[in-house]
Amino acid sequence: MIDVLYVEDNPDDVDIFKRVVGKIEQPPSYKVLNTGTEAVDYVLRRGTYQNKDTSTPKMLLLDLNLPGNNGFEVLQQIRSHTQGRTLPIVVYSTSDNPKDMREAFDLGANAYLIKPGGYREVSEMLRRAIDFWVAQQGHQ
Repeated sequence: MIDVLYVEDNPDDVDIFKRVVGKIEQPPSYKVLNTGTEAVDYVLRRGTYQNKDTSTPKMLLLDLNLPGNNGFEVLQQIRSHTQGRTLPIVVYSTSDNPKDMREAFDLGANAYLIKPGGYREVSEMLRRAIDFWVAQQGHQ
């Protein structure tokens, strides 16, 4: 089972994520996907993931600006299926637009994190999010 499914098309953000996760004492397992369409297929076990043994992640970390289905479409599609209703989805975006935040929550996001500019701030934010959404589930 993977802990974090990270959907991000920016290679720099993916690299930072991998470095942060690598420094965590008990790092979570993760998978990175680059498009919203692939994320929906993975979670709902469709398309190329139809006959694969994919497990539902403990957390979906979702960028909004993605090729194919954007983050809002991913939220809508995943939340409209039974297997995606209880998956914790954390939007992780550069957008601080209140309209985007409201729409994300209306579509079923559990949290909305605005990507900070500095590495230290990004590192702290990702560590806290992973600790809250992944580590806490291990204690239930």
